[in-house]
Amino acid sequence: MVSRKHKLTVTIDADVLNKAKKVAQQKNIPLSRIIENFLDFFSNPYVYCFRCGKRFDIESANICIRCSWMKCPQCGTCGCNLSEETAKAIFEMRRVYEDLLGGKVK
Repeated sequence: MVSRKHKLTVTIDADVLNKAKKVAQQKNIPLSRIIENFLDFFSNPYVYCFRCGKRFDIESANICIRCSWMKCPQCGTCGCNLSEETAKAIFEMRRVYEDLLGGKVK
């Protein structure tokens, strides 16, 4: 059987690496799995619908012309019927998501 794994060499800040190693060890997760999961997510990002909970790829999501939010392909929910407080909470969580990906989504 041929391994589909490839060696990756990266250079990152020593403090970030040390902190990540400690947390990964506490959670019993190899750093290689964390990196692989992130790169997989980075190349094919997804979200979960805040109404029905269905996972969907953001690249294939339609955008609502009224609120500019992604529409869930399962239930069609977007941001139009959210209270201002809920919309703000979801928006701020999306900022975390965008920070992790290194920039604006869509």
